[in-house]
Amino acid sequence: MAVRVCEVCGETNEASARFCVNCDAYLGWDSGAATLDGEPLTGIVPTVVDSVAPDTPETQETQETGEAADTQETPDAAASVAPTEPVVGGATAPAPTSPGAAAAAGAQPPHPAASARIEAPEAVLDVAEATMGPGAPVTIVLRLTNGSSIVDGYAIEPVAAPEWLEFSHGDTHLMPGQELGVPLGFAIRDDVLVLAQRVTVTLRVASLAEADRSVEVAVQLTVPPLGPSATLEVRPSLIRLEDHAAGEFTVRLDNRAANFAQTVRLTASDSEGLVRFAFAPDVVTVPAGQAVELEVSFTAPEPEPGRELTRQITVEAGNDAGRAAAPLTLVQRTAPEPVDAPVRLRVEPSTLRVEHGNTADFDVLLDHRGGHNRATLTLSGRDPAGVVGFSFSSAQVVLEPGAVAHVRGRLAAPAPARGQTELYPFSVIASDGVQDVEAQASVELASPPEAILTAALRIDPPSQLVVNERQAAFQVSVDNRSGVEPLGVRFEGASEDGTARLSFTPGELVVPPGQAGSVRLVVDAARPAPSESATRRFRVTATDGVRSITADGALTQASADRRPIASRVLVTIGGLIVIIGALAEWFAGFPPFLPSVDLIGMLVRAQVNLGDPFLTEPGVRVLVLLFGALMLLGMIGKSGRLTRVAAVLVVILTAAWLLFLAVVAFVPALGLGLVLVWIGAVVGFVGGVLARPRPEG
Repeated sequence: MAVRVCEVCGETNEASARFCVNCDAYLGWDSGAATLDGEPLTGIVPTVVDSVAPDTPETQETQETGEAADTQETPDAAASVAPTEPVVGGATAPAPTSPGAAAAAGAQPPHPAASARIEAPEAVLDVAEATMGPGAPVTIVLRLTNGSSIVDGYAIEPVAAPEWLEFSHGDTHLMPGQELGVPLGFAIRDDVLVLAQRVTVTLRVASLAEADRSVEVAVQLTVPPLGPSATLEVRPSLIRLEDHAAGEFTVRLDNRAANFAQTVRLTASDSEGLVRFAFAPDVVTVPAGQAVELEVSFTAPEPEPGRELTRQITVEAGNDAGRAAAPLTLVQRTAPEPVDAPVRLRVEPSTLRVEHGNTADFDVLLDHRGGHNRATLTLSGRDPAGVVGFSFSSAQVVLEPGAVAHVRGRLAAPAPARGQTELYPFSVIASDGVQDVEAQASVELASPPEAILTAALRIDPPSQLVVNERQAAFQVSVDNRSGVEPLGVRFEGASEDGTARLSFTPGELVVPPGQAGSVRLVVDAARPAPSESATRRFRVTATDGVRSITADGALTQASADRRPIASRVLVTIGGLIVIIGALAEWFAGFPPFLPSVDLIGMLVRAQVNLGDPFLTEPGVRVLVLLFGALMLLGMIGKSGRLTRVAAVLVVILTAAWLLFLAVVAFVPALGLGLVLVWIGAVVGFVGGVLARPRPEG
């Protein structure tokens, strides 16, 4: 069995129902506002962008409690207000017009006597249902009968009436037993949008004499669906796409002029049927009094490169009540197809130089940043002489547009003769089968000379001076830092005059390329004569068995004259011995008789025997001391003459003095002092002799 679900409250209704049994909302099936081809449409409400303030059934229900409380009045209050100013929908009711009412219009109903009988009125509606709309009020006649024994008036008030309802009624004052048709006016406020609905309004008719004497009647009011179909608008109405196939536009559905919701299905099409649209959603419910918007995306085939294409699109929103359409213009433009620039080719470095060997590596740079299509290239190389071979890390390269690729290349060419260079120009070709791109480069091969030709031989130090030595040590270095091959050499050497002997440790040496090596050289030659020097010039040769390199050095030998040193040593020793001997005892058993102050005083006072020969000893000692000092002073001169003379005088003086003693007196046993004097004189004399210059020749 078909059912219809209310979109307001979700209640299930029969298929033939126009209004919801729960909330009295308008279901819309009968008008086609929610069906398409007779089938119900279930839509989604998109983004609401504008609305008016409708008065919905839910709003009415929330107000019932407050309005019911407001309508509860005391009987006295009702009796005092109702006869003269019945309040209807917030407005004053019209003045009574019936004859009975005119008789009693100027006075309040009298308070009923104790014996008076007051009954609830009898109220009967001519019709229980009515349809109303904005600007189309409705009047229903209420048949009132006063069953009381007094003249009575009646207050007619709606119970929990919706706010949008304006209510009025005619005069309600009746004589006892009188029946009167009272007109009831129902109207819709002008300042509110009332949704299509059905509402039951309960009217309470209460006695003005006793308010609890009342009766209720109900009238069912229907607000029919009013208003046009929702309007459709597309924003923007003109869309331009530059090199794009996809775009978006906004659909706006405006239902602000209708008092009922409208559900429509959205469709779009172009004359060619090539544009594809995506509505989210495609079935849209537009609430009453509101405007909604939703985004629509589309894709359209791009025109050929460099062309512009205009497509006319029609967007439709429809249901069984009607269809609305809006035009949309789509202008697509594509840029002209770019010219595919050829691949650029470059060899890095463009100039190669190989110092040793016959192969060289290089990079091939493939630049496809100017292209717009994939390129498949085959790499090859060639040279004018046809003697260079080529290989590549990748012989075939696939380049995407805008890509840059590097390919490693290697070439091999005949090696030049030893010590020679050879220049080979060549080119690298990249071919896609239709056209070739070529890059020029060149390689220079250099065959290094023999290692010994670039080596250097050095003697450190180049010359050396030695004194009183037969040998001197040198360092011989072989510099192979400019070579690219190991260098093995054997060392030889000889002096110019053949008087020196050269020995090497080790005798052979292998020097790796880019390094230096050294050996120890010892030069051995006889020493020259004392005080003479000799220079031994020699040459060192390093040979690899075929070629050799040489270096010259010099050894200067000097022999020092030791006689001056010996002379000074002997003179110093001899002079000191003489001085020591002059102060020591000269005769055994006799203390040294040295000059003193006491001796001089005794001589002055004539207290000594001047004829004593031993009184000459102090004077002799003084003379010996003086001659010993002269021996030392003789070292100042270069010939040693003063030293020799002083030494001779010491010996002569002491010998003459002993002879004198032997003649005039006696000579005691000699002590150590005179022996030291004589020894010192002899040693000093020898030193004086050595101080004489060596004769030339």
